[in-house]
Amino acid sequence: MTRLSAKYLGKRLLIAYVTLLVIMTLIFLLLRAMPGGFVESMITPEMTAAQADRIREVWGANDPLYVQYGRFLVNYQTGNFGWSPHWNEAVWGLLLRRLPRTVILFGAIFVVGYMIGPLVGMYLGWWRGSATDQGVFTGGLLAYSAPVFWLAWLFIWFFNYYTGWLPSAYLKTQFPTFAITPLNVTLDMLRHLALPLLSVAVVAWVGPMLVMRTQMNNVVDTNYVRLARAKGLPERTVMIKHAARNALIPVATSAIVGIAFILDGSVIIENLFNWPGLGQLIITGIVQRDFPTVQALFFVLSVLIIVFRLVTDVVYTYLDPRIDFEEGA
Repeated sequence: MTRLSAKYLGKRLLIAYVTLLVIMTLIFLLLRAMPGGFVESMITPEMTAAQADRIREVWGANDPLYVQYGRFLVNYQTGNFGWSPHWNEAVWGLLLRRLPRTVILFGAIFVVGYMIGPLVGMYLGWWRGSATDQGVFTGGLLAYSAPVFWLAWLFIWFFNYYTGWLPSAYLKTQFPTFAITPLNVTLDMLRHLALPLLSVAVVAWVGPMLVMRTQMNNVVDTNYVRLARAKGLPERTVMIKHAARNALIPVATSAIVGIAFILDGSVIIENLFNWPGLGQLIITGIVQRDFPTVQALFFVLSVLIIVFRLVTDVVYTYLDPRIDFEEGA
């Protein structure tokens, strides 16, 4: 039976909505604080004053700032992201086409990182001080301190240029010579996914491993763990069901931070591997001063992070029975 209450969920939904409004306000103000608006970049010296004014009118640049802000809030909360002047299509359609590609890549990175990291951290924290613990811990710190783009370049050199085992760009082969079947297309996409996934996953697992290792160190000598051992329970059962469950609570918190860092890394990784996702779209939109697209991208990424944070709060109700979610929320 869940301990989640409507009162607690309502508070978290309200906080999430207020947070989203604050982020939307910052996005609106910061983009307009940049020198040279995107509307002005569309006006050429050959245009007449009437033509230039017509462009400003179409894009709403002649309206007062508070009117633009109000229109921005209403449109974005109703899913109307406007038109992209660079790609000459609706921003919503552009995002829908690119979002699944980012979700595929960084969803895979998140799953791999948060499957391997807590599992390794659980064993290292349980057998703390062992040679395996010290070796894996040191190796993890070395990987964690390496820049992701440097690791990506290293893997590209070895797996693409030196051995030719894996492709280093795009979501799929641009001019395939193999038979176009569902199996071949899937295998081809997995080969293209492997290198960017490996480049980030080498670092992504270390953060949750460090958190889980520390928490396992803290709970390994607690009274409830000693009691479980005194009952004669198998060591594996004590480690997983009694120690690891309580140690997972801070890992769940770190997961939301990990999502934010992974999404931030999409800008670098997608451009490095020419992966046609949201990260590559952000760079192109900024360079081309396509503010409607950039605004929508930041808005979508913010919504994703806020939703993940809300899910983390809800998961807390299942992980830690000691927290009073009714009164302490």
